[in-house]
Amino acid sequence: MFKLKKRDNVIVATALMVIVVFVCTLVDIYLGIGTLVGGVAVFFGWPALKELHAPLEGEKERTASFLDTAVLQENFQIPQNLPIPYAVLDIRGHILMYNEKFENVFSNIEEAKPSVEKLLKNTGDGEITLLKIGEKYYDGALNHCDVVEENGAVGTVLTMTLIDVTKKNQLAKQLEDQQPVVGMIFLDNYEEVVDNLDESRWPILSALIDRKLNQLAQDVDGVIRKLEKDRYLFLLKKGRLTQLKEKKFDILNEIREISVGDHIPVTISMGIGIGGNSLDEAMQNAKAAIDLALGRGGDQVLIKEGESYLFYGGKAGEMGRNARIRARVKADALWELMGESSGILVMGHKNGDLDSMGSCMGICAIARAMDKRCHVVMDDVGVGIRRLWENIKAGGNYQNLTIKTPDALKMMDDKTLVIIVDTHRKTMVESPQVLESAKRIVLFDHHRKSTDAIDQAVLVYHEPYASSTSELITEMIQHIGKKVKLTSIEADALLAGITVDTKNFCVKTGAITFEAAGFLRRNGADSIRVRLLFQNDMDAYKAKASAVRDAELFLGNIAISVCPANVENSTLTAAQAADDLMNVTGVKASFVCCKVGETVYISARSFGEINVQRIMEKLGGGGHLTVSGGQLQGSTLDEAKEKIRHAIQEYLEEEA
Repeated sequence: MFKLKKRDNVIVATALMVIVVFVCTLVDIYLGIGTLVGGVAVFFGWPALKELHAPLEGEKERTASFLDTAVLQENFQIPQNLPIPYAVLDIRGHILMYNEKFENVFSNIEEAKPSVEKLLKNTGDGEITLLKIGEKYYDGALNHCDVVEENGAVGTVLTMTLIDVTKKNQLAKQLEDQQPVVGMIFLDNYEEVVDNLDESRWPILSALIDRKLNQLAQDVDGVIRKLEKDRYLFLLKKGRLTQLKEKKFDILNEIREISVGDHIPVTISMGIGIGGNSLDEAMQNAKAAIDLALGRGGDQVLIKEGESYLFYGGKAGEMGRNARIRARVKADALWELMGESSGILVMGHKNGDLDSMGSCMGICAIARAMDKRCHVVMDDVGVGIRRLWENIKAGGNYQNLTIKTPDALKMMDDKTLVIIVDTHRKTMVESPQVLESAKRIVLFDHHRKSTDAIDQAVLVYHEPYASSTSELITEMIQHIGKKVKLTSIEADALLAGITVDTKNFCVKTGAITFEAAGFLRRNGADSIRVRLLFQNDMDAYKAKASAVRDAELFLGNIAISVCPANVENSTLTAAQAADDLMNVTGVKASFVCCKVGETVYISARSFGEINVQRIMEKLGGGGHLTVSGGQLQGSTLDEAKEKIRHAIQEYLEEEA
């Protein structure tokens, strides 16, 4: 195609302007003069106008034009001596060209697609992403690059660079593997075992335990030292911890299988702390982990790194250690704290149940014996305690028993004692605002400890071995002695709390449980009145029967069902349905859901072979090995059932 040069263009334009001026002058002299002046102005002003508008026009071309990749491949060459793998891609991520080092990384260019797709997820502004390609690691990055063609069109391509960081990663991994890890080991039930073992066999048992633990340390190139008869300190490197994780810490089973005659199986708890390069941080994490392991009932391993926890084991039931001594000590401390307080506020968990309300009534009885002002913080009366609440109001002596959150906050001062019962989790208390405002907190609970536990309490009586919090409060009253006089309603409430959590004295029931129940009977509790608190109307009974009838068996031995929502107390009905499903032959665990408002409540039960607490913790809940529950916000019942199935599968994979 013929193209005029710039000088030729000027000559042609000048000739055309002379002809136009001449013609205009023939027509009219003034028109000719005007045309001449306008032509001169355009001739000399056009370059300046063009220069002024050039950036805007260029910007328009920049956004409107597309690069002809064929032209790019024909006229653009990548220097082959670049020291790093380098490639040019179009804006869709298709590789256009690459150098020899890039080809060495990807023998087949199709193998580069996963890496390119991963990089495309980033902004393309040079953000570095770690890529694993084969056995090597690379820092990969994509950058936008503008390419200008000869005709002035501007197109955008992507440049991809790879930097080999394999050695750097290897050194970082080696350094991480060398980090110190501190473990603390505690024999959960050593005293109970030796009490039931012939004295001549004590050294044999101790030697067998020591040998197992020393072998554990030897296998991972660690060091273990015995601090006391039931406590050990364990040191190892972080890299060796993977070896123990892969074996699911089978040391738990090895210790439990030790036999030197007829005796209670020995169980251990282990808290492992990882603290970067700081031994002090690792030790603090180990202490927090062992405390949590013991608070969850023992016979398990907890690993704490930063704020995250890993759990292993936890198959055995809760172990009670010196329960009577601890109860007496806690009772004396509680009496002293209540005596020093200006007022007492007691509260349980959201959607309170009979155990929660019974515990509150027990605390109120102790406060009354001390002539202390005591209120139960309760914003709404839950359906689970409605019958009990009606009996309390009918008693006539509890007109100002409850108080709502705003009024509780107004009456609080620095000496107000806030007592939390039947929960230890910050998110589960009846009024988080009261908890945050409290200066002095006392905590009573029997649920297995969770990671979001209340940690600012001045007195904690947290015993997973106990059947219920009502049992713990009854112990307090027993040790305080004749100073506390229970009314029949208070005794009924405490007995109802024990009854509901033990499933009529069938689950987690020990000698102390029956002693507490006997004490309450002697102080006016009536089992018939308590039984009436558990009665269901016909609709609720039909709903429970429907939930049992429609249950599905997941994996052959886990029952999952839904409780109809058209009953007054659907959460209690769901719990009863979960209990009834455990009476079906072959069922090892049951999960029953019910929806109230926007919340799906889950009741979980088992006989201990399946740890329903760990399954519920995956869904934000918790509880015990055999009795647990959880809540799901904003889920449908079908979604809740699917989440339960997924949590069960995760748990079974961890246990495999």
